[in-house]
Amino acid sequence: MRIVEAFHRAARALRAIVDRLGRTVTWMMAAGLPMVATCQKADTAIPIPVAQPAPRPVAVIRPAPPPPETPIGSFQVTMYFIAAEEEIDGPRPANGNVRVTADTADTADTADGPDDQDDGDATLAAVANVGPVPDLVPMFNKSCEPLVHVSRKFAAQARLQGTGRLRDGRLINVAGKCACAAMCFHIPPKPREWGTGGSGKALVPFRMVAVDPRIIPMGSLLYLPELDGVRMPGRAPHGGFVHDGCVVAADTGGGIKGKQLDLFVGRKAYVNALARRGGSHAWLHHVAVWNGAARCSERRGKVSRSAAGSI
Repeated sequence: MRIVEAFHRAARALRAIVDRLGRTVTWMMAAGLPMVATCQKADTAIPIPVAQPAPRPVAVIRPAPPPPETPIGSFQVTMYFIAAEEEIDGPRPANGNVRVTADTADTADTADGPDDQDDGDATLAAVANVGPVPDLVPMFNKSCEPLVHVSRKFAAQARLQGTGRLRDGRLINVAGKCACAAMCFHIPPKPREWGTGGSGKALVPFRMVAVDPRIIPMGSLLYLPELDGVRMPGRAPHGGFVHDGCVVAADTGGGIKGKQLDLFVGRKAYVNALARRGGSHAWLHHVAVWNGAARCSERRGKVSRSAAGSI
């Protein structure tokens, strides 16, 4: 009897274990867990695969897009040019730029002896035949030495424009203030055709403007819609083309203050040629100026349109 009872107790215990194991298997299947366990010896290393990160895409470095075209404001546009001595004073008199005074006549009188009383009068008469010679004034360098003697009218224009062209073809450029004059000059040893702006760049008619650097930094590309589509006066290579509105800030000037641009046009005659109906320059009084970095380009001193833009 005891053996039979022990057997029944063992059977009941085994049945309880089987029932518990069945419920465990059912739960593992419902949870999606693996039902086979792997065993390994303590001293046996089984490599475990490690998930590798996905390779990152190679970054493509693209150039930054140009800045958007933005308005800078409404500016007054004036024009400046090279003051040409011959254009301002007219053709050179036969005796050159020499002012005849009483001292000159006295020297001529005594040159051939005291008995030739008519020589001085003849000299004055010869001068009178070629027309009046303007009073000449010196233009000084920074050392207060006179560079040339020119008419007052030409000297005033050279000071106003910043550059003058002498009759012999030399350029005379402003060199700043000095002790002996409100403005002194220098003559470049190798002058460029149209002179040099405050930036050091060779000036190019209709493509370069003088600015107030506090408002517009030197070297800035600008777009002026008022110039776009306007034919420039003169002949190629500097004139005779239809403007695209692109210019560069390449010069400064003492008279350029605030929202003002001074367009370099090369010659005085071109100022009048750019007048519109009735000889008026009123169209330049309020000109919209835009940042032209996205539309314009400058290569080797040549400014031109590089893109259509969106203005």
